[in-house]
Amino acid sequence: MAHHPGIDEQQQQALRSWLKLLGSSNAIRKALTARMQAAHGVSLSRFDILANLYRAPRGGVRLSELSKQLMVSNGNVTQVMAPLMKEGLVERKPCPDDARAAVAQLSNAGRTMFEAMAAEHATWVDDIFGMLSDKDHRTLQGILDKLGTAAPTASTE
Repeated sequence: MAHHPGIDEQQQQALRSWLKLLGSSNAIRKALTARMQAAHGVSLSRFDILANLYRAPRGGVRLSELSKQLMVSNGNVTQVMAPLMKEGLVERKPCPDDARAAVAQLSNAGRTMFEAMAAEHATWVDDIFGMLSDKDHRTLQGILDKLGTAAPTASTE
């Protein structure tokens, strides 16, 4: 990276780290997306929704909470969920304690399908991260924890 006036060495290092993290994340997501699509005809976005619903309480999760968990808009969740509901994998019903809200939960078919996909997904992730030692994993997770903690509180000056 060419040195830009006004960007010091520490900022250069931060930019390099950011670009490497972004590139690695994109490459991993692309590989997992391709495998998920080839094996199950499902996008990673759909898989993410199924995974969150699988971990949700049996009564389901509010759609607004689901969008917060996935860090996407309510509209995005609705758009990705629509085909899952049509296929009978996800059920949507009124929230029992708030008539204005809706909750979603996996159907029995959705639960069965997700469990099969999740087992393969875990294998694929292990294939990608397999060259890392236990110490590497702990180090990487520690670094990502620090970044995740710092990012929301970073100054916007």
